[in-house]
Amino acid sequence: MNVCLFILFFNHSLKEIEMKYLIPIITFSFIFLSCAKDEDEATTATSCSSDTTASGSITVGSETLSGVYLSACTDLSSSAGSQIFPSDIKGVYSAVVVTGDAAISEEILMYTDTACSTPSMTWKKGRTEFTVGSASGSNYAVTYKEATVKVKVSTDVAKSHMDTFAQSVGLSETFTKGTESTITDDQGTKHNLFLVTSTTVRHAEAASSTPSALDSMVMTKACQ
Repeated sequence: MNVCLFILFFNHSLKEIEMKYLIPIITFSFIFLSCAKDEDEATTATSCSSDTTASGSITVGSETLSGVYLSACTDLSSSAGSQIFPSDIKGVYSAVVVTGDAAISEEILMYTDTACSTPSMTWKKGRTEFTVGSASGSNYAVTYKEATVKVKVSTDVAKSHMDTFAQSVGLSETFTKGTESTITDDQGTKHNLFLVTSTTVRHAEAASSTPSALDSMVMTKACQ
């Protein structure tokens, strides 16, 4: 049986931008590594799934990045209760949503079932000043600013988990079930690598310099 390998790396830091704001910052990076997927282990997304509004488009080489892109629904129950993942999560989508002509949202959509039908929590990384650089084969170097982190908890378990997690990293943020909370990120510039086709997108892990290889799962356009 073929197995799909899903690996997530998470890191965080606490920072003050200016004394008058005293805004705590979460930074994170995640990698979705994929191989051939057994139909019993992953299912293809059939709707937009993300509630982020898609807008605008970004030209990447001869292709256009626009709309909502989703990976297959992947079983991540082995990570339940660790890092940002509530203990009730089982299925996860990786998503990229184009939110402007120079902005995207990179997202982890978490569910309480392996069919990805009942939400537990969403984690969204807002990227602005998205700029496409030089090509390396079909891949394109990009830069962007880390603007925001948005968190929405949908279950009591997820709320409790994120309240505890926030306290553990020195954040004063508390979360309300069903309400999306926005935290200002560090506004730092990151480098990445994107591969865009007419229907799919893949990327690498954001870093201080351009990565050498793609790392994410394939995300297919789910809706405009």
